Amino acid sequence: MSDIVLSQQAFEYLVKQLVEVKEGKNDILDEFFPMLSKEREEFEILIEKYINHLDELIRKAEKLPEAEDKLPFVTVGSEVEIQSLSDMETYKYRIIPPFKGSMKNGDISYLSPVGKSLLLKKEGEKVEVEAPGGTFRYKVKSVRLQCDSD
Repeated sequence: MSDIVLSQQAFEYLVKQLVEVKEGKNDILDEFFPMLSKEREEFEILIEKYINHLDELIRKAEKLPEAEDKLPFVTVGSEVEIQSLSDMETYKYRIIPPFKGSMKNGDISYLSPVGKSLLLKKEGEKVEVEAPGGTFRYKVKSVRLQCDSD
């Protein structure tokens, strides 16, 4: 039995997600990072790492119909609950692609400082986010597939 257990819904979503990211990565690079730059290079490294992690997860995961929609790490489309290490407040975010048409309350792009910092993080991991408003530290409390994600 695999250490990684996914619901059928989570498995199917991740397969679809892998295909979309592989097919769309060059469009994102061209639109958001048209010039060769450090940011473009960092994003290319992040997206390749993301693709490799998703691919490995899909290959190793066992599918069980009764499994929860929990994910082993933060993916695009996942709902992430984080806790601020400064004031212990908790926040929930859904990580979305930068080109998604409508953003709901709590949606953040994986190109944003928080989104980039959370991508691929596991439950219990601490993250440091460098944002225009300063440096923020969080702990990942939970990672779930949001059932209504596109």
